[in-house]
Amino acid sequence: MAKKSGKNRKEEAGSSEVVLPTLDLEQYEVNIEEETGVKDEIRGSTRYAWIGAGQCGGRLVKSFYDLGYKKVLAVNTTHHDLDLLKIPEDQKFLMDIGEKGAGKDMVRGKEAVQQYQQDILHLARQTFGNQVDHIMVCFGAGGGTGSGSVVGLIEVAKRYARYVGIKNPDKRVGVVMTLPTVGEASSPLVAENAYNSASELSKMAANGKISPLIIVDNDKINKMYPRMTVKSFWPSINNTVATLFDIFNRLSALSSQYTSFDPVDYHSILESGGCAIMGLTKVGEFKDKFALSEAVKKNLEKTLLAGGFDLTTAKLAGCVVVGGKKMMADVSGLQDNIDYAFDVLSEITGQASIHRGIYEDNRNSLRVYTIIGGLDSPKARLEELKTREAVGVT
Repeated sequence: MAKKSGKNRKEEAGSSEVVLPTLDLEQYEVNIEEETGVKDEIRGSTRYAWIGAGQCGGRLVKSFYDLGYKKVLAVNTTHHDLDLLKIPEDQKFLMDIGEKGAGKDMVRGKEAVQQYQQDILHLARQTFGNQVDHIMVCFGAGGGTGSGSVVGLIEVAKRYARYVGIKNPDKRVGVVMTLPTVGEASSPLVAENAYNSASELSKMAANGKISPLIIVDNDKINKMYPRMTVKSFWPSINNTVATLFDIFNRLSALSSQYTSFDPVDYHSILESGGCAIMGLTKVGEFKDKFALSEAVKKNLEKTLLAGGFDLTTAKLAGCVVVGGKKMMADVSGLQDNIDYAFDVLSEITGQASIHRGIYEDNRNSLRVYTIIGGLDSPKARLEELKTREAVGVT
């Protein structure tokens, strides 16, 4: 908090010293102290704060916490989910609206955040400090707490952003939203909640009120990683999301002897509005430029964390290639092959501006990381939820 101190002013007039009267107003000199809040353990280009709503949101921010993003808060309407969350107790907040919590009732979730928004803001100031660049609100579309409270929490995040001096909070407050699996969406109420919250947030993203809206489709990830055990299902999904997100933040803080994906590139995508998606492609055949570009093209949509997007609506994209040191040194023509793959990605995304990065590591493989921003919402995928809401089928 700011401390206030007063001092007397003195001026010299010629050879004699004149003591001027001190006005009450002059006694208060603002001294803004640096408030670090909880200390992060990451080396990315962007300092994030995370707010997780409901069970799904809490699990997501826990995954980021485990990676070193310590500026996290988890809010819920039931203490049972909070008790199971392994983050510090003073970074949990119970919106106490009764023993049963919000259940699947979005209205109760909305009323809960309205009741406790000032308390949550106060805890955010304590936990996050003022060393933050971007705030992300995480929730699962379908539940009552997350779906009901997300818009209220976005407003809390913007108020916090203004408090710490972040300019244009609309571009610095984003959302990570997970869509339910087919099994979860077989409940008409879950499908209705998911459709309503996803539609509202899609409009906010399209109108530049949040940036970015990252949509994670749990059903698609489940198909990407089949045969997971019950115990590993949610941790695997959440860790996949958090790790992929973390990779871009870390890479954008690194220099490269080839081509750097720098912080300006990264931030331009984050602040481009609309929806954003991320993906990873492992390329086996990289010595032929057509094989490399075809692999990127074929695997792009398969490896993104959500589908149904029209990639030609993208405004900006980042494409980062990471290859082994020996590969970078020995494979002739690899630079041309990579450049051609970049060009193909530009065509796929409707000539969006592509920020490029080429890095090397000690692994003997070639991986292509893709982040695409400024996208229109996946209308067909959302309509599918609406259909399930209407008929209640699996």
